[in-house]
Amino acid sequence: MKAACIQMNIFLCSKQENLERALSLAEEAVSKDAELLAFPEVFSTGFCYDRIAEVAESVSGPTLEALCDFSKEHRCILAGSMIEQRKRQVIGAEKPSSSQFNLGFCIESGKLAGIRRKVQLYGPEKKYFASGDSIAPIRLQKHGLSIGLIVCNELRYPEVARKLALEGADLLVSAAEIPDFYIYPWRIMSLSRAIENQLPHIACNRVGKDRYSTYPGSSFIADGWGRILAEAGKEECVLIGEIDLEEAKEISQTGSICEDRRPELY
Repeated sequence: MKAACIQMNIFLCSKQENLERALSLAEEAVSKDAELLAFPEVFSTGFCYDRIAEVAESVSGPTLEALCDFSKEHRCILAGSMIEQRKRQVIGAEKPSSSQFNLGFCIESGKLAGIRRKVQLYGPEKKYFASGDSIAPIRLQKHGLSIGLIVCNELRYPEVARKLALEGADLLVSAAEIPDFYIYPWRIMSLSRAIENQLPHIACNRVGKDRYSTYPGSSFIADGWGRILAEAGKEECVLIGEIDLEEAKEISQTGSICEDRRPELY
């Protein structure tokens, strides 16, 4: 299966411009026979804190609608993260809470296959986002796959990837917005999550610059042994890598890492 990282620049708060650019790069990916496309974290807006209530959308909003249309036309899988407008009725009256989620999504052949709201928030996110409360793979029809979707900072918590693996994920996909000063740890952690769970990892980071940081890309696709199948540099690009699903299954079944865990001691 060919997978793609849509390593794109993100213009802060420019939703339409970002969406159009993402779909243009996605066209390039599917023209190269990519079946699974991963976008960076909050790819359509960046961390648009100044106008966050304005740019936030529901899962039935125009951004996911456009992605569903693209996915239906090309019969592909799209995964990434966006700013979700939180339903007012789920906000408890006793404790004020943020009105947005950082929403991880996965779309397959025109339909929303599943969502997973980011559970491990970082820095300013804690002020603007509510935390998700579940960690589970997203089941797909194509190839009978289950995707373990990881949203940026969650990568720093091995428990997130391990729980996804224990619940049947066949591969990991991470949507990231990692700045230049943290790119080396991000790379090591991304490879570690692949190796320790013996699963392929599609790790997609953004490029460009905003008021907060500079982003160096360096997206990659690795197999369950941590071998790099494809790797990007610092420029906007479509990174294509081919994952051998039969080999991935063999790697995941080598040894008994998960079975030999002793969680009662951890």
